[in-house]
Amino acid sequence: MTSSSMTPSIADQYEYLKSVGRQSDDEIDIARVALILASLDRPGISFQKYEHHLEILGLDLANEGYKAETAEERALALADVMHERHGYNGNEKHYDDLQNANLMSVVDRRLGIPVTLGVLYIHAARARGWQAEGVNFPGHFLVRVFGEQDQAIVDPFHSGRLLDARHLRDLIRTIGGDKAELKPEYYAAISDRGILVRMLNNIKVRSLQVSDFSLASDILERMSLIDPEKIEHTYEHGILLAHLGEVDKSRQKLLDCLDRMDEEQVNSRLKKHILETLKDLSKAATRNVLSLISNDRDED
Repeated sequence: MTSSSMTPSIADQYEYLKSVGRQSDDEIDIARVALILASLDRPGISFQKYEHHLEILGLDLANEGYKAETAEERALALADVMHERHGYNGNEKHYDDLQNANLMSVVDRRLGIPVTLGVLYIHAARARGWQAEGVNFPGHFLVRVFGEQDQAIVDPFHSGRLLDARHLRDLIRTIGGDKAELKPEYYAAISDRGILVRMLNNIKVRSLQVSDFSLASDILERMSLIDPEKIEHTYEHGILLAHLGEVDKSRQKLLDCLDRMDEEQVNSRLKKHILETLKDLSKAATRNVLSLISNDRDED
């Protein structure tokens, strides 16, 4: 599906997500995919306003950062455009509001959680022609911006501020406790597909917390479409369908998991859960469903 101001049908949107699942990570248009995902929960809304806004972000950054060469200069230009000019902020007061994880709502309200704001920061930087990527920091999504010879980490939730090692140490201790220490993996890049999955996971966890299992099921379906290689999405969806009483659909999802398992790299614990559930589906599906499919989410 090409970019268009026309509102695509639900069927077209799901076909597009399937195509994303077949793409390599460097082929994914992260902002476009995030808009498609957002539109599934806001059916009938035209894309024109949001596509125009994404274009404006790139143009404004091209104007603001036309002389920026170092990573710090580019990060400051990015913060000026995103926070100062367009007013994007982290929603500290109502962090758990589901609208914070919907890119259309984030654009409308200029409020979001780290990962959705990060999608916009990454889009703007790349539209300017700069290299930018997500940072897989635990509990709080960050963005890395590259200069011609260096790099910098910014926090899209807190007005795009630059973070040095001291800030990162403070942040990890806020999240993990006073004894938490920085680890090399916290600085690792996360793929665009991983960013989109992390964004969807926020919605999934929040919907489970308020017992909106139907929405959680929809989100797991979307996660499976854009990240088909990760069998856990399909497994979690099968367990949740069982909880919803969709026995036939649940069984099919779980059988699909077994079919896809590589015997040489099989997750024995996961396989055991699947076989137990298939053996006594109605009994197992209602047991500890939230603990089975609730993963970590972004925290402020």
